[in-house]
Amino acid sequence: MGNIYWSNYHSHCTFCDGRSTMEEFVVCAISKGVKKYGFSSHAPLPFSTKWNMEESNFPHYESEFYRLKEKYKDQIELYFGLEVDYIHNCSTIKNDFFRDKSFDYLIGSLHYLDKLPDGGFWCIDGNFEEFNKGLHLLYGGDIQLATRRFFELTSEMIKIGGFDIVGHFDKISYNASHCPEFDITSQWYQQLMGDALQLVKDNGLIMELNTKSLLDKGITYPHQQFYPLIKELEIPIMVNSDCHHLPNVIIGFDHAFKMLQDAGFKTMHQLCHGKWKAVEFNEFGLIN
Repeated sequence: MGNIYWSNYHSHCTFCDGRSTMEEFVVCAISKGVKKYGFSSHAPLPFSTKWNMEESNFPHYESEFYRLKEKYKDQIELYFGLEVDYIHNCSTIKNDFFRDKSFDYLIGSLHYLDKLPDGGFWCIDGNFEEFNKGLHLLYGGDIQLATRRFFELTSEMIKIGGFDIVGHFDKISYNASHCPEFDITSQWYQQLMGDALQLVKDNGLIMELNTKSLLDKGITYPHQQFYPLIKELEIPIMVNSDCHHLPNVIIGFDHAFKMLQDAGFKTMHQLCHGKWKAVEFNEFGLIN
């Protein structure tokens, strides 16, 4: 058996809503046995938010990344990316911002659905009070209707493409799970997930298994009940933490790797010399 290591391609730092600097995350990742680490700050949007990078900060984000890539090249492989929001008729990877820019990879994610009466967009990833308010304003409190809309937009994002990794695939369940009418075992939800996963497969994307909520809620995104279907469809996978704080760089990884091994997965996709490659793993990490 070769050397065992961890990787993480979904991370945030002080260039967006992360709580520590790029360099602090690099040093922390090295200390935890991470050999491949990607920065994926929230990409700029056409409007300002409390978590997305401002477009004016992008050159500093890029220059700091390449400074650290050179400084730590003998200790860790660093990769340059962004987490890109898909917002219907507003924000996609096809926006002018992404032209003439070079990335090692991009993550496609949904955090916002439709426009609220005040002109802002409904965020599904905030606190439940705000989620519930938007749910009633836009969908009359009908969580099934809102969930169907989430997967409709997810499908749009996948078809437009331009990214490598699908971020926190079923993230609407984070808040929807507090609604009595929501049940991930229901036939309608299973159908939505199945259809969307088939699209991921058909478009050759990598599925992130996001561990952000694994220790406190006991779930990954997508939920672990869908691991058998992901495996059946032979969708490439990777485990990411979506970390915003230093202690969470590899949060839940040992548990997630064991769950995936038990589900019959043998490999995860990793960047190797600029190309995605299937790499073997076990419950202790990736095998070099």
